[in-house]
Amino acid sequence: MHLHLFRNSGTRFPWFIAAALLVIAAGCGRDSSSGKFLARVGSSELTQEELARVSDSLGIIRSSSRSFVEEWVASELLYQEAQRRGLTESAEFHSRLEAARKQLAIDALLQKEVYAPGAVTLSDEDVASFFQANASQFTLKEDVVQLSYVLFSERDAANAFRANVLHGTAWDEALSRTRGDSLSGRSVRAIAARQFFTQATLYPEELWKLARTLSREEASFAVRAGSGYYIVVVHGIQHAGETPRFEYVKEDVRNRLLIDKRRERYEKLLSEIRSRQVVDLAPDLIDTLAESH
Repeated sequence: MHLHLFRNSGTRFPWFIAAALLVIAAGCGRDSSSGKFLARVGSSELTQEELARVSDSLGIIRSSSRSFVEEWVASELLYQEAQRRGLTESAEFHSRLEAARKQLAIDALLQKEVYAPGAVTLSDEDVASFFQANASQFTLKEDVVQLSYVLFSERDAANAFRANVLHGTAWDEALSRTRGDSLSGRSVRAIAARQFFTQATLYPEELWKLARTLSREEASFAVRAGSGYYIVVVHGIQHAGETPRFEYVKEDVRNRLLIDKRRERYEKLLSEIRSRQVVDLAPDLIDTLAESH
């Protein structure tokens, strides 16, 4: 099983690996044919076009190009020294090169058949159904609160907003009116709308203590915390050990299902390919080798 199937395929390469790949892609030891190069080591050169092409394919940030070029130079120096010593002609080198070539080909195939857009599709209904069938796998490990808040720079603006809510104006409507007012609107510094928080993610810490004391949909007093005055309303609290609300774990559920779907797609692809090939095994010899180790 190829473990790379089930991890983030967007992880960036370390600089030295990316530079080494560029050494291969650019054509080691190629004679320079033009004066337009970013770096040159002996007869090998790195052009702007080659850097742009590999940067796009490896997800390298253009602002880091200088670091990348320096690593390319180091890789080219080491490669040419290995060539000078005859290391690239050894049987071990060619064996490892063939293994790398096979892995690159496998990765290209899996990228096309398993990771490509459309290879695996998930609907919202698929994700919801998976959650319903596997809810116990997502049991909360800590308390979670869903709340909204508005941070004001001035207490008077915060109190005016709270009064609006207490007089029956819906939270969103009261916020819209406040932001539309030329005076109180300038006091609004931050907004959270029905977001989920744990104790570790809710800051300032005074807000967590406040959230635990409020009744559901109760607008708090203006609380001084951090850089201003908060008005908070709690929409719900769930405790460790409970089954979470689907909205809170939706992305986790989607990622879990995506892994399963990719695994299924991988197994199906492997089965289809195997059906077209003749595969012979020597089980007795395999068992003997296993026992000897």
